[in-house]
Amino acid sequence: MAGVFFFQEGIHNASSLMTPPQDELNMRDAWIALHHEHGVTLDVCIAAALRRGVMSEAEAKRHGQAHFNLDAPFELTGLGQLLTLQQRCDRLITFA
Repeated sequence: MAGVFFFQEGIHNASSLMTPPQDELNMRDAWIALHHEHGVTLDVCIAAALRRGVMSEAEAKRHGQAHFNLDAPFELTGLGQLLTLQQRCDRLITFA
């Protein structure tokens, strides 16, 4: 797996404020584990993220926000990154 590109509502997987009940899988932690175990990049669409209030520290400063809720290993990127991932892979899987 070359990478994961989070788009539309999927960007919520990157929010550090996500706090599921203790008896449920924490998807954010699972994505981070995938990154650490296999080196999979975790790219988050910047346009979709900002629209939904998910932003890195740098973007929060840029937009005059006091707080941020996206940090490494998740990275804000553009749709160009999705195209780059597609070129490196033999298949693209989407979830809707």
